[in-house]
Amino acid sequence: MSKVLRIVLIILLAVSAVLGILFYAGGEDISGQPVYTNTFIGWAFILAGIAVAFAVIFPIFQMFKNPKAAVKGLLGLLVVAVVVFIAYAVSSGEELGITNPELMQYDVPGTLKYAGTLLNSAYLLAGLAILSMIYSEVSKMFK
Repeated sequence: MSKVLRIVLIILLAVSAVLGILFYAGGEDISGQPVYTNTFIGWAFILAGIAVAFAVIFPIFQMFKNPKAAVKGLLGLLVVAVVVFIAYAVSSGEELGITNPELMQYDVPGTLKYAGTLLNSAYLLAGLAILSMIYSEVSKMFK
């Protein structure tokens, strides 16, 4: 690892550690609100943005560097798209009949279909992960 990258990572870790300590031990203001919560959440957004940027940029570089491996990556992306499509197809947009006035805004077919898609996608991906673990262990027994 290059020296510059190591220094940047140490700085990010130090800032995160200081903000984490301030978040948990920072106390409250006069109104009872935590003092450093907004700063901590802002830092979390910055770190998430950096992670997303690198997660998007590096695969693009890698695609041009090694096109054969890019086909495998695109195949994985296609599998995820198929899983999301299946999850969307089996999701229901049927209204729940919520009577609580504060929650009625969420009893909309589009919102329910979206939430169902996310839940079904999570279930399908978890099931696929479990099946792949079982397959991996069973295939090792026959080698």
